[in-house]
Amino acid sequence: MKMKKLICATVIAASVSGLTGCIGQMGLTQLAMGVNLKAVDNRYGRAGIYVLAAPVYGVTSLVDLMVINSIEFWTGTNPITKKGPAVADTPVEAWMKVNDDIDPSLRSAPLTNLQVSVQSTSMEVLDDDSLLLQVAYVDGSKQSITGKRLANNDVAFYNQGRLVAVANNQQLLEHVASL
Repeated sequence: MKMKKLICATVIAASVSGLTGCIGQMGLTQLAMGVNLKAVDNRYGRAGIYVLAAPVYGVTSLVDLMVINSIEFWTGTNPITKKGPAVADTPVEAWMKVNDDIDPSLRSAPLTNLQVSVQSTSMEVLDDDSLLLQVAYVDGSKQSITGKRLANNDVAFYNQGRLVAVANNQQLLEHVASL
């Protein structure tokens, strides 16, 4: 059962990361390549080290694709190379033109001006272990989250019946203190 959960979590993480933009500078892999280049001054020696280090490049590429490049995608700066703009923002003559059809704040990273106009909020006690939090937005849409206290006093948050987060008391207190 634990293996099923691990596989499911890995697939979900890979899917989410894939949706967040794996295109990037491959900074960690570049760093590994730099070590390879400094190891020896001979092209044949470097090629031999490259072949021997193939598993390292596999791991660094995976970390770049799933983590580092995603950070670069959302922030506009690669955390390893400290360079920007992100590869995803490189100007080229694109085949598909969409920038003219979207808000300018959504054309580059980091995303700006994502303020949401909230009309009202409310909280309703459902029972000793449950709260209903509701938000009404100016555009007429509504969102609700149900918080349920678990046996270990953690709180599980549900949106439309789906579990979206679990927090312990310390995390909740830290969040409230940061507001």
